[in-house]
Amino acid sequence: MTAVFAGFPNVAELIAAGKFRALAVAARARTESLPEAPTVAEAGYEDREVENWFGLFAPAKTPKETVSQLSEWFATAVQAPELRPKLLAQGLFPIAKCGADFANLLRKQYDDYGRVIRDLKVKRE
Repeated sequence: MTAVFAGFPNVAELIAAGKFRALAVAARARTESLPEAPTVAEAGYEDREVENWFGLFAPAKTPKETVSQLSEWFATAVQAPELRPKLLAQGLFPIAKCGADFANLLRKQYDDYGRVIRDLKVKRE
């Protein structure tokens, strides 16, 4: 048996061609592109999720008005009717998670990956 754990954009064409079969998605929810594929949690592995994401950051002392404006522009852009299909075709599922919501995501992932690193006793060489 051969298996791969990969981001959807890297295997989308292979799945569409029938060369790969998606066993599960590691996201919290099923994806639009693979609605028949269960999540890893649905497949019996609770508390397991891995999501690739892209985010924008600004320097710490950027004025709040500037951050707010950038946030609004970005949220509008990723939902634009002409851009959304292009993102979906690449396996990118745009959401606008800004401010405290984005900070909470970063904190959760920092804590989760930190726990894995400690549990596995990963050391730096």
